Amino acid sequence: MFTGRAQSKRRALAILNDLVLPDPWNSRELVDQIAERRGRPITVTAVPPDVMNDSDNATEDKVCGLWVNTDDHDYLLYSAEAPALTADLTICHELGHMLFAHELSTKKAPDALTPPPFDLDGLTEWLPDLDPDAVRALLGRSSFSARREFEAEYLATLMMDRARGGRTDSRRHRMMSTFLGEFPA
Repeated sequence: MFTGRAQSKRRALAILNDLVLPDPWNSRELVDQIAERRGRPITVTAVPPDVMNDSDNATEDKVCGLWVNTDDHDYLLYSAEAPALTADLTICHELGHMLFAHELSTKKAPDALTPPPFDLDGLTEWLPDLDPDAVRALLGRSSFSARREFEAEYLATLMMDRARGGRTDSRRHRMMSTFLGEFPA
């Protein structure tokens, strides 16, 4: 784990309080709001799960959502088989990375010994206007840091809880507290 969780939680609450969540809830309206704030389009696309999780790759880490950023456009991808609530949580998680300004750094494409945990050819089929070399460079990362994942997931959870009107399932609250520590109901 990392130090500074309290600071991350305070930042997440500040970001959340700066948002106007759609009422009634609509994740696509939130995407549009954040795209306007960032001054660049965000395209959200549901893709078959095997596009993000290469069936030939034996990695244990499965990708639920992807954020691809280029110089002038962001792409959010999530599994087409995800239930609506899971899809919204995934979208909010990726938006959380944006709102925390977890900018992706360009890295060299992974070597042949460490294939990416997604089907690059399948991914480029879903993003035809994106240069495949850019996809390989931007998505060829192993993962965000534990801090960044915590921040994005914590903010996504807060967004979804607030979007639901603050209704909290006590079992869910206990489970989330186990993984995330104390968080507002």
